[in-house]
Amino acid sequence: MKDKEKQFIFNGPYGDSCYLYVDYKRSLGYKFGESSLYSLRYMDDFFKKYSIGIPFLTKEMAEDYTARRGNESAKTQHTRMSLIRQFAIFMNNTGYVFFVHPKELIPIVKKFTPYIFTRDEINRILKVVDNLAATPWSVHYHLIYPMLFRMLYCCGLRINEALCLKNSDVDVENGILTVTKAKLNTSRLVPMSKSLTDYCKIYVIKMGLDMNSTGYFYPSRDRGKYNRNPVYVKLKQFMKEANIFTDGSVGPRVHDLRHTFSVHALEKMVADGQDIYCALPVLSTYLGHRGIESTEGYLRLTQEAYAGIINSMSPLYESVFPEVTFVEE
Repeated sequence: MKDKEKQFIFNGPYGDSCYLYVDYKRSLGYKFGESSLYSLRYMDDFFKKYSIGIPFLTKEMAEDYTARRGNESAKTQHTRMSLIRQFAIFMNNTGYVFFVHPKELIPIVKKFTPYIFTRDEINRILKVVDNLAATPWSVHYHLIYPMLFRMLYCCGLRINEALCLKNSDVDVENGILTVTKAKLNTSRLVPMSKSLTDYCKIYVIKMGLDMNSTGYFYPSRDRGKYNRNPVYVKLKQFMKEANIFTDGSVGPRVHDLRHTFSVHALEKMVADGQDIYCALPVLSTYLGHRGIESTEGYLRLTQEAYAGIINSMSPLYESVFPEVTFVEE
């Protein structure tokens, strides 16, 4: 398959610097994928209307680029403002003179509240996927989804981390996953429960996988990596069959299984009497977060639903959860 990123050519007044900026962001561990490349190219193209020799950016130019357009959402404008601000800081650090858009003028975007599945809802989804039938166009369809959704929920993996797993990354004897395609170019070991490990062993036999090979643990029809887009669609279908959400509603996302794992894991650690001061760093490491701050922002708990957790944490992290505005993706 052709690399989509090769289609992104920067030929505006900041073109050369855009390539350097992409390399810089990736050197810091950021993915800087297709959507980010598209936004950067749009910014570069926008300033073609100005007569620019040596790259520069004035306040007027920045305000022109960041101005609200029609009925666009605050999130769209926020993204544009953040991009030009970060790019300007980068350019100033490389010796150019760029106006830096004030951070305080960037509109606050309301963060979504992640959906936390109940244990009953998780069981209902698993019941649906456990009763899938084989299809002519995908002979492993009915085997992959029960395994995948169990792993997403039981290990708190990001969808791409799960789908990138190779057979050699799954140690079914010791019950350990080696996650090598993690966010920010990090790797980590993820222990599995005995029940999930046993399920993996059955899955391996039914799929006929060679666990010493570099083939994908969740193979597509052509033995490549399973595409994540069908997973998004299928989750909605499975949730509808499980009576969790209806047509016309946005509904929970695949990533909410990771949120749910995090909340349920923290609940269990607190219920088992673990010191919350020790529990959060353990969970943070398991999830592959860079630091405990990401885990605090990731677990957006409410006082009503998870009062026990919040009360146990209040002496150490007073007001952290009620005021959090960041949710890790």
